[in-house]
Amino acid sequence: NTTTTSPTLRIGVLLFPGFQALDVFGPLDVLNVLSWSTNTTNTNINTSTPTLSLSLLSTTLSPISTLPPSIPNALSQSILPTDTLTSSPPLDVLFIPGGWGTRAPLPEYVEYIRTVYPTLKYLLTVCTGGKLAARAGVLDGKRATTNKNDWEAVVRDAPRVEWVREARWVVDRSDVWSSAGVSAGVDLMFAWVESIWGKEVAERVERVLEFRRWREADVDPFVRD
Repeated sequence: NTTTTSPTLRIGVLLFPGFQALDVFGPLDVLNVLSWSTNTTNTNINTSTPTLSLSLLSTTLSPISTLPPSIPNALSQSILPTDTLTSSPPLDVLFIPGGWGTRAPLPEYVEYIRTVYPTLKYLLTVCTGGKLAARAGVLDGKRATTNKNDWEAVVRDAPRVEWVREARWVVDRSDVWSSAGVSAGVDLMFAWVESIWGKEVAERVERVLEFRRWREADVDPFVRD
């Protein structure tokens, strides 16, 4: 139980060239607003709620762009990592976004996932971030979902994963969470927050963000026939 075993829940986000902006910033803003609440004394949140720390992880400390290497002239944004994969602090949660960049091999990231996974309390993947986790072997024998537009390619390359096509997000053994494409990561993050801090806290964050989340984990409205 993360609310009692650690005063700070340590979260790491993988950043690679060509990550999808909404995969990262949508779920992170849920955590941003959550952290306002957990660090404000005039709320009704239980005082045992842990504070949150965040590490932005990449192979270097140079800016990491949303620009896919294969699309050189597209609009993009960059973000500065806080830590490298080799200097990463201990983590409780690893968050893996998707994006066009997951089409590259990214061996350093795959090896990092494989190495750090046994030490985690939670693994969260969004969109084709599930592809990286599958390459690392940490989804073998587990239920997961991924981006529906890239479904066939992801599933073909990871036959040992029990892929759930119809799901908006999937929880396996309470610690491995995966979502469908892009905006589904926000729905996953709300569900994850609710599983730890409770419905009242999740709904409070939802109201602050003025966001109406999808609540049916087993039903993805973007599944194609």
